Parts: sequence; C-alpha cells; structure tokens
Amino acid sequence: MVEYTVRVHKKGKVTEKKVESGTNLLSFFRKNSIDVSAPCGGRGTCGKCKVRVNGLVKEPSNKEKSLLGNKSLDKGYRLACYNKIASDIDVYLDKSEDKANILTEVSEREIQFEPLIAKRFESLDVPGAEDQRSDVERLAQLFKKPKAINSLNVLRALPENLREDNFKVTLVCMEKKVIGIEAGDTTGSIYGIAIDIGTTTIAAYLYDMVTGKKVDVYSVLNPQKKYGADVISRIAYTSDNQGGLDEMNNEIIQGINDIIKHFETNNGISKGSIYSVVFVGNTTMLHFLMKVPAQNIAVSPFIPVTTSLHKFKADELGIEISPYGYALILPSVSAYVGADTVAAVMSCGMYRDDRITLLIDIGTNGEIVLGNSKWMYACSTAAGPAFEGANIRNGVGGVIGAIDSVRFSPDFGYSTIGKENAIGICGSGIVDAIAGMISEGIIDETGRIAGREESEVYRSEEMRNRLIDLDGKNSFLIEKSEQCNADTDIAITQKDVRELQNAKAAIAAGIAVLIKQAGIDIEDIENVYLAGGFGSYINIESALKIGLIPDGLRGKIKSVGNAAGAGAIEALLSSKALEKAEEIRNSIKYIELSALDEFNELYIECMQFD
Repeated sequence: MVEYTVRVHKKGKVTEKKVESGTNLLSFFRKNSIDVSAPCGGRGTCGKCKVRVNGLVKEPSNKEKSLLGNKSLDKGYRLACYNKIASDIDVYLDKSEDKANILTEVSEREIQFEPLIAKRFESLDVPGAEDQRSDVERLAQLFKKPKAINSLNVLRALPENLREDNFKVTLVCMEKKVIGIEAGDTTGSIYGIAIDIGTTTIAAYLYDMVTGKKVDVYSVLNPQKKYGADVISRIAYTSDNQGGLDEMNNEIIQGINDIIKHFETNNGISKGSIYSVVFVGNTTMLHFLMKVPAQNIAVSPFIPVTTSLHKFKADELGIEISPYGYALILPSVSAYVGADTVAAVMSCGMYRDDRITLLIDIGTNGEIVLGNSKWMYACSTAAGPAFEGANIRNGVGGVIGAIDSVRFSPDFGYSTIGKENAIGICGSGIVDAIAGMISEGIIDETGRIAGREESEVYRSEEMRNRLIDLDGKNSFLIEKSEQCNADTDIAITQKDVRELQNAKAAIAAGIAVLIKQAGIDIEDIENVYLAGGFGSYINIESALKIGLIPDGLRGKIKSVGNAAGAGAIEALLSSKALEKAEEIRNSIKYIELSALDEFNELYIECMQFD
C-alpha cells in the first residue's frame, strides 16, 4: 500500500496527514473532519468543493473546467470530489466561510424564570458516635419524603463531597431529584446553553442560570456541510457508507464541544459549571445528534425513530459539560417538521393568540405553520438549498463578500456582506436579482430569460448589455470577474432561475394547501412571521414580486429573527416552557404534502411569475 502526505493549510496552520494512494480528496476531508463545502453531497454537480492544490492531480475534465472556469484553474484550484490523491500534496483552504454572517438575533419574551436544573446549598449534621446514619440517610433529612440517589456516580462521590467542607454541600437538582452533589457552596456558578442546530448553521446562547441573563452568543457553520447541503444527501451518506452515522455524529458533537470551549475561553468560565444544554433543530439533525439512524426519514412513509422530548445525561452524548449535566432535546412534530419549528411557534406566541398567524421558516426545507390558539396546521416543503446559495452557479452562503441585495433603479447596483468585494451571491441577493429581472422584462412569466437580440423587451441599454451567453444559455451578468473577487463572472443563469422557481413554488404551494386545509381565506390571516436567517435578510417586496409569498399578505409580514433559537432559550430558562413545547407539538396537525394531488397542481401553478 502506497501512502502519501497531505499538508492542509488553513489560518496559517499546517496539518499533516498520511493517506492511501487513490483516496478521493473530498473523502479525505470528510474522514479527517476538515471543513469543505459540498452542497451536492460530492456528486460533482455544484462546483463548490474547490480547494487550491499544489501537487500532482489529474488533468481537469471538461466538466471540472466548466464548473471552475479558467481563472480558478490557473490559480491552482480544483474540485475535491473530482480528484484522487496521487502524490504528496499541499491543500490550501479559503477563509471566506469562516466569516459567515449567521443570524443569532432573537426576540425574547418575558417568561417566568424557573430552570429545570437548579442548585441549593445545605449544611448537614456532622456524624458522631451517637449519630451513625449513612451518608444517604443523612442527606434524606433535607426532604419531607426520603429521596433515593439513583446515580451510581453521585453515590460513589458522596462521601468525599460531604467531608471536604465538613458536611456543607451544594445539591444539584432536577425535577425535585438530586442529580449531583458538590462540596461547599457552588450556588453562584451555574450556566446553561441553548443551541439551534440548523442544516447550514449552528447558533448557541450562553446564559447565567442564577440570574437568567444572557452572557454570550456564538455561531458557526454546521461542520456536516461537507456531506451535502440538504438532509437527504447527509442521510444517504450515512446509509451508503460504513461508519457514516458515526462520522455525522462526530462532526456535530465536536462542533458543539468547540462552541463550549469558545464560551469557556471568551467568558472565563469552566465547562464544569455548565449543567444544561437545550437543543432544537430539524428532525434529521437531532437524529444525528443522538447518533440514531435516520434512513427511514428519507423514504416514504417518512418515519423517524423518535419525535419525543428527551432528557439525556450530557456525557452519554459526548457533550463536555458538568458530569452532572443534562442535554434536553425538544420534541418534533414529524420527519420534516422538527423541534426548531415547535420552538419557533412557542417563541412567536401564535399558539396563544386568537388571531390567525402564518409562520414561515425558509431554508433548505421550508417549514410552514398556520393557525392560532385553537388549531394549527403544519407542513414542510422540499424547497431545496437554492435560498442558501447552493445549486446556484455563483451561489454562496451568507459569508463576507456575498452579494446580499441587488437594485435595478435608479441605476443598477448591489451590496455585499461586510462591504467587501463580491465573491458570489447569497439567497437574498438571488431573490432581489430575479425580482428585478422580472420587473425589467428580462424574465417572462414562465421564467424564461429573454435573449439579447430581443431588444424590444428591455427598458435600458444597460440591461441589454448585461445579457450574456453562458454554456449556450441566456444569462444575466451582475459583475465581471475582473471587477470582484470571484473566479468567474457573477451571473444569474437560466438554471438558477429554474432552481429558484422550484423553491418558491414549493413554499407558495405549501401555504396554499394549509389555507385550504384550514378552510379559511387568505384575508383571514392577520400576521405573517418570517423566521430564520433567510426570512430576516430577504427583501419582502422582492419576495412578493417573485410569488414566494402571496400578494394578499402584503402589509402583514414581519421578520422575527431566529425564532427557533428564541424558543430554545425559553425552554432553557423555564421548565414550564419545556412542558409547553410538548403541548404545542401535540396540538399541531401535520399535513403530508406528497400525499396530496392538489399540492402537485398548486405547485405547477406557483411555478409561474405572475
């Protein structure tokens, strides 16, 4: 067996790995937990897993040339999924994705601070010749009803903890049970974390569980992105590769522990003082968190292993907090309406409002909930990752340099995240661009981009000059490569328009189905909440223009930030919110769109740009 050395360069650090000859470069990244974006799951269609390579690799194929362009190839960039390791090589990873613009803002409501896990300090009677009760019996004097210690670890540590400070101890309690004992008075040090695990990003919130005050916020890209942009790609990897589920689980657990380390360093606390972590996320992400097989989620009839509320010892999951700490996983509704949706419903308050509200969380999957305090319907639409920049020719996530807005009047222009030179275009920019192209007559109602020779459709010479041909297809130029940091001209292609049409049609048809199921008219909806990163950054007028949101809802739409994260925070701070999450989950009626012929009919109708 021939082995070669791969030297990975990132952030000024070099990591060396030995690898067997012929190993696919993307597989190497996955096996070694090295972050590389691969929205298509390594199928060689997205062109996003590009890395700069110094060393011997095969000549680029025509497909790789088409996806990368000559400018990237000349700089030494190659696609990881297309290349096998055939010599000692150096690989250089770009830094742009390390600076993702991840939504962490939450709208927090006033709630009763009553955390599930709390501490109490006690002084016990010191034993003597006339008081020879066992340590457990001595502890039981604190309670009206004697309580057994069911944790073997607590029992083993009990004698040392009692005697270290002359029988002065702090009890760690959950649901009126003692789950831990610490010597002395440690009541002033107890923290908790709320975590929203998204398919693309992870947002985490650190709280002081003595005061109920927020201490810190941190966010990262989901390290599982190298396995694909959507849950189906990731599930397929776990099914098709031995040890795939272990890999997926290791990625998320390592990512969470890295977040905990950040909180330790940034705030001068110890991970041993963190006693609870509350998780929300879509059902697949939570299966991967628990290392539970998710393959049945991907095939009809779409049956998850669990949608229940779970309370696990944190160390069972490999989460590095206090040895007495717990991980709490909020309940989901179905395979494709997860705990993140339940948390969003809770935080926006629609479950207790008599007015009819529509909640839309637009991401790789589009979760939609319609209802009020008396009833709620929910569905999930396979919108695909177009809104997050995947499967788009120049699409990128919400990173520094991404074009996030496009204007067509009074003159053409765009803005980028961080006001840096453009590297590509993210979801909100794509929606703006296509909305503007519709207004300018460049795109007709079917989604077809008009050719440059059809000059009568354009309102200005500038628009006509932006019509270009890419791979034999009509396309719209946003910026030439020499004017920005992109390796190819940044443009909207005909394929990009079709990707967005499919995504927006899925959302719009899902809304229409829920309205019909509820037996109401669109005018009956009084509030529309857009949740999540895309919902917060999107231009609402552009969303209405392309038909992503029905025009009948104009004037009722409000962005609510990371509503899922806000719900996770509520569950962290209040045990009653945990109970409420269960009630909300049980009160939502899930509608499986794939089982409805009317969804397919509405989907086709919603493909049009009216």
